[in-house]
Amino acid sequence: MWTPKIFDYSKINSMNINSINIDSLINGKVPAIIIQNVYDKKMCKKIVDRLNFEKSTFLNGESNHIGPFLMSYATRRNDYFDDAKKHEKIFESVFSQLKSPTIKIREAIGDILPDYSISSAKELKKFYSCCIIRIHKKGKLIPIHKDDVKYEGIEFGVSKIDHQISCVLHLQESESGGDVIIFKKKWVKENEKFRNIDFGYSSQLVKSTEFCKIPNLKSGDLVLINPNYYHMVTKITGNSPRITLGMFLGIFEKENSIIAWA
Repeated sequence: MWTPKIFDYSKINSMNINSINIDSLINGKVPAIIIQNVYDKKMCKKIVDRLNFEKSTFLNGESNHIGPFLMSYATRRNDYFDDAKKHEKIFESVFSQLKSPTIKIREAIGDILPDYSISSAKELKKFYSCCIIRIHKKGKLIPIHKDDVKYEGIEFGVSKIDHQISCVLHLQESESGGDVIIFKKKWVKENEKFRNIDFGYSSQLVKSTEFCKIPNLKSGDLVLINPNYYHMVTKITGNSPRITLGMFLGIFEKENSIIAWA
């Protein structure tokens, strides 16, 4: 049975670190690694309250996210780095007087991969975006898709990594819906014939494919997946929006180093 590994962050330092095997995630032996209570629930609520109170300041019109997403800038390098720079100040405001959740995520990754150094991705002295905050309201879903910077971000230096990991910190969950589903099927270029015109892939691509559904995530939980495997988020049916903070980790095996970006 394809099931995630689940740990509580408070117990990680007392555990055998080999039990949290990141290679099992990279190789698809497990669908996800869930680290519960990485970020304090009170801090999550403070960030959510700020997003609600100062929505017009942080969000651009009808946008449902804060921060640039590299995959949307595949052929617009300069625009991406300009937007990343602009959002540095916005994130500083969102996280003001709080421990930045991006730092907390890095600390958690450092605890499970102590032999690796972790740093912010940068290129020609320009830093990549540190994260992206997504706000998904009632009725919204995220279709079947994959993320593969080595294919979609070939114009960027981060495409030279060996492995890519997706990190999603849950700041607020909806009362119902918004469950993560991961399919036991890794993207290959031949699958592009199933790509939808706007975004994502046809459900025919994963028909009869084994999958894992991850319900009952709580604020402060961190979910790690291999984003090269197809995944989706079911429709939000509760009144509260699903709010997450996401970033990618790029692993360089020989250098024992990790870079982070969004």
